[in-house]
Amino acid sequence: MNTFNLKETTALLHSYGFKCDTDLVSHWISEGNIKSIENGGVYEVLKEEVFRFIEAYRWEGTAFEEGNEDQTKIGRLLEEITNLKSKL
Repeated sequence: MNTFNLKETTALLHSYGFKCDTDLVSHWISEGNIKSIENGGVYEVLKEEVFRFIEAYRWEGTAFEEGNEDQTKIGRLLEEITNLKSKL
């Protein structure tokens, strides 16, 4: 089981292009956006959980964001089509 402490989690997110510091990562953990295990007052984050967060963040605000209703997905796709047409 691979786990990361707060600094290691932040460094891994940096390697994937996230602009964050340990305070922001700590906030994401406390909000439950990044699930962690508390071990003696120290947060440990599973490697798989970091990659789950990266994938969820990647799709946030798009039609492919997890948990959206079909109507929201359709609206976001139509908005994206409109934006792409304006670029042509």
